[in-house]
Amino acid sequence: MSSASVDFSNIQAIVVRPYGYPFSRHLFFHFAASASAKNFLRDLLARVTTADQGLDSKPEPLLNVGITYRGLVALGVSPAILDSFDAVFKEGPDGGALGDLAPETAPGTWWEKQFVTDDVHCIVSIYCRTESAQASASSYVRALANRLGHSELSPRRDGTSLDGCSLGGGRVHFGYRDGIGQPTVNWTNSTSATADSNQVHYRHFLLGYSDVDVPSYPNDGSGAALAKDSTYMVFRWVYQDVAAFNRFLSERAGDLAPELSSKDAQELLAAKLIGRWRDGTPLVVSPDRPLGNEPPENNFLYSSVDPGGMRCPFSAHIRIANPRDQELDSADRIEAFPRLIRRGMPYGPELNSTEDDGVDRGLLGSFLCSDIRRQFYTLMGWFNQNSFSPVFAGNRQVQDPICGNRSKDADTSFRVPTSAGPTVIRALPTFTRTKGTAFLLVPSRATLTILSAP
Repeated sequence: MSSASVDFSNIQAIVVRPYGYPFSRHLFFHFAASASAKNFLRDLLARVTTADQGLDSKPEPLLNVGITYRGLVALGVSPAILDSFDAVFKEGPDGGALGDLAPETAPGTWWEKQFVTDDVHCIVSIYCRTESAQASASSYVRALANRLGHSELSPRRDGTSLDGCSLGGGRVHFGYRDGIGQPTVNWTNSTSATADSNQVHYRHFLLGYSDVDVPSYPNDGSGAALAKDSTYMVFRWVYQDVAAFNRFLSERAGDLAPELSSKDAQELLAAKLIGRWRDGTPLVVSPDRPLGNEPPENNFLYSSVDPGGMRCPFSAHIRIANPRDQELDSADRIEAFPRLIRRGMPYGPELNSTEDDGVDRGLLGSFLCSDIRRQFYTLMGWFNQNSFSPVFAGNRQVQDPICGNRSKDADTSFRVPTSAGPTVIRALPTFTRTKGTAFLLVPSRATLTILSAP
């Protein structure tokens, strides 16, 4: 990283690389007075993990801080600077733009109705190798907040923390290997051509570097100076209905591949839904079987290899999240391509049954970008309505099969092109449900220093 044009000692490490630790905990706080909020940040500043810190020795805890717009207000940031921040960040999560319109996913139901999103001023995220270290770090942060008069907000009715826990092998609850399709970030100002079709410039993720091609806000003046090397984070708490997903595979896999055994047909359907075999092998690279390569291939294209979707269906999750070289509609080409850095971890115990055990499980996801509307909202819109490319000309009401909202206006079928014509699997169930969303600024070290100054 020595050749980078950005200062890694100034950036919270979670922006630059995944941690790979098995335990995470997210603590929510509502600030009291401005002075005590500054004291809280000043104490945490010395403990925040920055991107220049080596993780080879497996230090713990790794600690990161995010602050909402209302948290910035509570800290006493001047109105002129507050006005310069991104309008979507200031407004907070919009259930309509997110697709969270159904009664069970609307913002009024979030955080298990223990508080409203506007109450959140700060989230402190703690990552550890051991549960004992997690407990110790949590106790320190909670005691500090309590001493300074800040309120901890509990997002669960039973009062327990919002904790992530690895399932092993980088897997999430639907059985897929996760975290493969991250963009390769160009942390330098180099404009030389690269063979990596997945490479994205850091302006898409860091604030303070706004230009004509990749605008972000604050884009100049004191606001941009304050926010430099910070990023926006969308924190999402998403329930995953694993029993429903397992039942769907068991009951519907025969519709896709009646000639295969039940197990093989289920694995093929699972691969078609996501666009990769569950070990991470892309269907475009190997349409007939998983390859088990380490690491799984991520540098591939669609238009030249699979223009008809015969290998990877057009609505497969990874083909929506990153269409790569696939043609986009003119309206979508106007916008810079919506890539995100995603950090996530499953929560809740594993389930291998088609019967629901009533236990809460799912994914705690953090999505990092420099423009929430252009990047995050655009992708959420694509997930909920596949209408961004000419390949959907025949039906622009289909959805992402994994995380679509299944609204009454959507086509809940999944089309799998085959040599004999498309196989249509109808009536996709709802597999995910939003339980909470917050927009945060992940401040640089310099930003935290300014925010915490008396």
